[in-house]
Amino acid sequence: MTKFDEILVKKHLKRTKARIMILKVLEKSLPLTAGEVFEAVRGKDTRLSLSTVYRNCEALAEKGLLIRSSMLSDGLSRYEYAHGNMIHHAICLSCKRIFPVDVELESEYKDKMDEDYGFEAVEPRVEIYGFCKECRANGKAEEYKDHNDEE
Repeated sequence: MTKFDEILVKKHLKRTKARIMILKVLEKSLPLTAGEVFEAVRGKDTRLSLSTVYRNCEALAEKGLLIRSSMLSDGLSRYEYAHGNMIHHAICLSCKRIFPVDVELESEYKDKMDEDYGFEAVEPRVEIYGFCKECRANGKAEEYKDHNDEE
């Protein structure tokens, strides 16, 4: 049995070719939409449909094997492999690229959230929005800012 077969069995999920391909794609990637996952696995199994990939991503997220988030204003859910340690992201508002970043929350953040806001933090996820080096260098960041200042 492969690593992913064992993981699926432990989570009481059926071991299917689609689920294993999805986990393999997301294990080594940044967060992807179901459509992007579909594009990545489609060449390996042309019988797979986008709806099958979406349903499987949702099932894997429900069991905690994937993390589902909607980082960008496009409203699309993105999925990433749940490695066990939280990966934080920087998101470029101009080109929409997502970068993993190594930042840490204050060690006491859970206590502070509870004391100051009455909020029990259980899933810390940091998303930092801004502009990547390339978009700043080629003027795309300024174009984005100018466009959004007009609205």
